[in-house]
Amino acid sequence: MSSEQTGPAVPGRRARGRVLLMRLLIGTALGWLLLITVRPLLGGRVWWWVLVDLLPPLVLVLVPVVLLAVGGAIALRRGRGPVREGRRLVGVALVALIVAVPQSGLNLRAIGPREQAPPDALKVMSWDTLEWHQDNNADHFYSYLKQRKADVYLLQEYMEIGDGEPVPVDDKGRLRAAFPGYHFASAGELLTVSRFPIKRQSVVKARLPEPVTSWGDYWNIRVLRTDIVVDGTEVSLYNVHLPDLFSLEASPFSADFYRIVDDLDRRRTVMLKALGRDIEGNDNPKLVAGVLNLVPGSGELRWLDGLTDAAHSSDSLYPVSFWVGKPQAWRLDWAFSATGAKTYRYRLTDPEGLSTHRAQEFSFTP
Repeated sequence: MSSEQTGPAVPGRRARGRVLLMRLLIGTALGWLLLITVRPLLGGRVWWWVLVDLLPPLVLVLVPVVLLAVGGAIALRRGRGPVREGRRLVGVALVALIVAVPQSGLNLRAIGPREQAPPDALKVMSWDTLEWHQDNNADHFYSYLKQRKADVYLLQEYMEIGDGEPVPVDDKGRLRAAFPGYHFASAGELLTVSRFPIKRQSVVKARLPEPVTSWGDYWNIRVLRTDIVVDGTEVSLYNVHLPDLFSLEASPFSADFYRIVDDLDRRRTVMLKALGRDIEGNDNPKLVAGVLNLVPGSGELRWLDGLTDAAHSSDSLYPVSFWVGKPQAWRLDWAFSATGAKTYRYRLTDPEGLSTHRAQEFSFTP
């Protein structure tokens, strides 16, 4: 008698279990949709959101794709299993996918044709050199730079590390020998090298907290503006290196780690606002390039609204620039054009072991 009562109950328990699982997946999809909806709103406004932004942007798309596949498989079972819940999961996951794609770093323009650069376009290289050629072969370093054959070089980390702190470096003699006829502008750890005459240079200033190292310019000078003259047209080049997202000098289990994250976030936001104001008040054709230390879809990119991302001209479906061995999931280096200027044939080049960042290379017309 008892076996007759318990036998039919097993399929019922399994059915309820499947329904509960589907509802859990629907809840996950709703939570993910909420996360990616508020992501652009909280970046640059809430300091701890930086830690959420450390998630590889491609994951924003992969999660709803998996949920969509699961929901679709259930919804197509024609009466077997929790079909209604499967359809709901498909609906929520599809909306999440649509919201996630623009934040994911996917370059869907790579699928279609791209405009070719005109013959007179400038060739530009922007690169985080990772402490210049310290701990690297200097000949290899300069050979790498010269092989780029660029008209304009926007270089970051023109510096070294001494006693655990950044210190200035003076490599002018070797630079002039490597790039005869070029013009040079430097401030802090930023160096701009141009084949065209430099009309003026200036530092984009902002009200920043007191620097935490003896070399104050390292912390305070984060944007170097150089105005060059190209065939009679004045062009503004913004060489940018914004503060990191976090620092491993302190343990994530310590209060200092989060204090540093907060400080870096405030510095980055202040500099982004100052850069945005300078760009807005500048009528020249503009190029902005360097290490922004922002990931695709970050809310902090709002300060650069109106600029055109150079990666739109890339043939890579998922351009990434931060080079940490095999895991290559983040794009921290950016290039933008504005005020009639255009970029073409954007690509990220293997740094040949000289840096953890790929070099940005592209063509540019004012």
